[in-house]
Amino acid sequence: MKTKETIFKALAITVMTLLASGTALAHSDHDHSTAPFNWEFSKKLNAKVERDLNSNKPTGTIGMNSFEQKKFDHYGIKVGNKFNTSIRNVEVTFERVSSGLKITDASLIKFAATEDIVPIRNISKINKVSGQVLSHVGHDHNQLPVEWVFGPTTNSKIVKHMFEGKGSLFVGLTRVEQKLLNEYEIKVGNQFRLSISGHSFLVERTSGGLNIINHVESDDIAKVKGDAANDNV
Repeated sequence: MKTKETIFKALAITVMTLLASGTALAHSDHDHSTAPFNWEFSKKLNAKVERDLNSNKPTGTIGMNSFEQKKFDHYGIKVGNKFNTSIRNVEVTFERVSSGLKITDASLIKFAATEDIVPIRNISKINKVSGQVLSHVGHDHNQLPVEWVFGPTTNSKIVKHMFEGKGSLFVGLTRVEQKLLNEYEIKVGNQFRLSISGHSFLVERTSGGLNIINHVESDDIAKVKGDAANDNV
């Protein structure tokens, strides 16, 4: 309890300082709309946030490297846009600025719980899929209880590939897309759910991209591999 109170106090002090200084919304020419989803920080970026909050003089501003900048571009979060996230049960609003991220608000109760979490969220059930046994030496073939969401460009690429009906449902991923999965500790060989436009697919990560294994129905009954290409996504 003390830890949560300490973090919340640090967040509150940071926000009040930012608002008092008038720097929170300094770029009037930017779009300050809020993304229609909550963001889940990776361990690395969350550690950056907590280092700032736990410092003697928290600034509420977190710098981002070029990959982290590209990551937010991938999900359509532009400079000036805001998004909500949770840090130790404190609901926090961040604004993307040219150098990284800035805290603009914090509350213990402000935001309603939502399942619209990007890019990754925990799920309660995983599918047991019968079929070929994969045995790539050195790969981890665990099925992770998580659901992943890519940005709109990648989603469109995957859907287009499915409708082309090329037989093998393999989709190549770019370096940025691969690094995104690395950042959230989804390894080559892991199976996990992929969410696209309300549809859920069981996929396996490979060294070059994703194998689409099956389409997961809402009642967790999986279609056979191959039927996914005929689904209207």
